[in-house]
Amino acid sequence: MMYSTLLFLVWGMATPVIAESLIPDARVLKQAPVQLGNYQIYFSAFNSTFIPPGVAEQYNLRRGGRYGIVNIAIRDVTADDLGAAVTGELSGHTKNLLTQQTRLKFSEVKEGSAIYYLADFKFSDEELLKFAIDVKPQGSSRSKSLRFEQTFYQ
Repeated sequence: MMYSTLLFLVWGMATPVIAESLIPDARVLKQAPVQLGNYQIYFSAFNSTFIPPGVAEQYNLRRGGRYGIVNIAIRDVTADDLGAAVTGELSGHTKNLLTQQTRLKFSEVKEGSAIYYLADFKFSDEELLKFAIDVKPQGSSRSKSLRFEQTFYQ
């Protein structure tokens, strides 16, 4: 289902942006995408309260002050800089400072020509989580490991 409304992106703070989806877009982050040959991999992680309850329910995501969502999008930029959304295989986990590891279970979402992957996770207030996510774009013989960390607040 397509949505037209204000969209929130997260890079430490929420900033409103016009977009077609109620899921924060991984492509609009200030950081550069990760390059893998002809593919660009975009990622973002944010508090699940940035999405409306109905959207969380539609995509089977846990929503609340103690839950976050990671969003991954893969684009094939062979033809042009904007590229085309492609599917992929994803697996990964989060790890906290006590080295407790939680597996991420990604769901594929297709809205029009957009394709992205969402996984929810639990966190404590002011918790620093380290993410390790392996992404293998469709059509690629290689995969890329995304490694990033982010502090989450309730």
